[in-house]
Amino acid sequence: MLVLSVDARNDRATDVMVVPCSTNLLGGPTHVRLGLSEGGVPRPCVLKCEQVMTVKKTQIDELPLGPPLGPARLREVERAVARAIGVPA
Repeated sequence: MLVLSVDARNDRATDVMVVPCSTNLLGGPTHVRLGLSEGGVPRPCVLKCEQVMTVKKTQIDELPLGPPLGPARLREVERAVARAIGVPA
């Protein structure tokens, strides 16, 4: 899971906004592929940016798997989320 919501929101809310990921590597216009260890993932996966959701903080680990995604990859996520909701990226 990739946490999308900003720290200021996360500090005040009981939930966080996330994009789920899958190891089923089928591509799509709203999927962003992560390589092995990128962001700490233990194996290659895709972020399913059409499935943005909120989850309770108690349902996720407090510590991240690894370092944050880089700016270029985050821009890919941003464009994929925009495509999913019909906003030109």
